[in-house]
Amino acid sequence: MSRAGRGARSGYPARTGIFASRAEIKGVERLRASVAVAALVGTLTGVPLAAATGTDPAANGARAVITAQPGLDAQIVSRLNAIRVDHGLRRLTPAPGLAAAARLHSRQMALSGRFQHESLDGSAFWKRIRRVYGAAGFRTWTVGENLLWWSPTATAADVASGWLDSPPHRQNLLNPSWCEIGVSAVHDTAAPGDFEGLETTIVTADFGCRRR
Repeated sequence: MSRAGRGARSGYPARTGIFASRAEIKGVERLRASVAVAALVGTLTGVPLAAATGTDPAANGARAVITAQPGLDAQIVSRLNAIRVDHGLRRLTPAPGLAAAARLHSRQMALSGRFQHESLDGSAFWKRIRRVYGAAGFRTWTVGENLLWWSPTATAADVASGWLDSPPHRQNLLNPSWCEIGVSAVHDTAAPGDFEGLETTIVTADFGCRRR
């Protein structure tokens, strides 16, 4: 049995709004999705996600091992760019800052057991991204984020199809405003909390565009 979860947030210049969807059960997969729209063009809007609680498998003697998946990261970027090209959109250029933000968040989610866009200190997703993908000197700065967890392992095809099948994630992926991307996948042998102690692959994709 495989289980999966998804989450997305995005930003659009000069546009504000909130979109959200409830958790849903579909076959043997559990899907979670939520979207908040935020733009750094003078104003910002966002909505926090409720943090779920769970039992850390370490309490039962299990020791989780978290490993980066750089090969999967590259495959996901390639797959997402192919999809964008198929839809008449430009390819996204890998950005070290976005990759750093995604890497930090995937690992934090694995360690904390919280599947959410907010950082561990409760700050909004765009604040985490802005620390390593700066806004200074740019007239507009826009970022978005898609999340996914899949048990036990995920392929680039799993990630892409999971997001394409969800309207808010599809909107994020096919947003023509994006210029750059950073992706980070981690594998956890026994992820706590929201991941229920399962062997899990957690993926963060951060999208962005900066214009002077």
